[in-house]
Amino acid sequence: MKPVRTMILMASESRMRLAENAGVGKGVSELLTRDATDFEGLSHGYADAPGRGQAAPGMAGHGVDRTTSEREQARDAFADKVLETTLEHWRSGSYDRLIVAAPPRMLGTLRAALPAPLVSALSADLDKDLTKLPVIDLPRHLESVLAV
Repeated sequence: MKPVRTMILMASESRMRLAENAGVGKGVSELLTRDATDFEGLSHGYADAPGRGQAAPGMAGHGVDRTTSEREQARDAFADKVLETTLEHWRSGSYDRLIVAAPPRMLGTLRAALPAPLVSALSADLDKDLTKLPVIDLPRHLESVLAV
């Protein structure tokens, strides 16, 4: 019987890790680690305050609010890079399942943007930040969703 290979995506708002489990009893091994600074095009320039406008002298002034905060925009941009990298590794390996672990807001962002091949493979998601844990500690945190 062929072992079930699982890719594990761990992400925070500024760091991502990919790991794999090659089957029961195989443990978890690290594939890659990336920080937001490793990706080009993620730095955004923002004004320090929303713009203001006035139609004509004596007319009412109008403030312009951003629809999303700088932090949300940075999270969305980083999540896109994380999913792009994950999909690239997914296609190059022969994985059967995907597990995603991230803090709640990042997890929601990742879920909303998950590409179709990864959606169909998603077997579990955890609202935990596992990006800074040593590889040796990962199986203990994943035991509820992964037979290591």
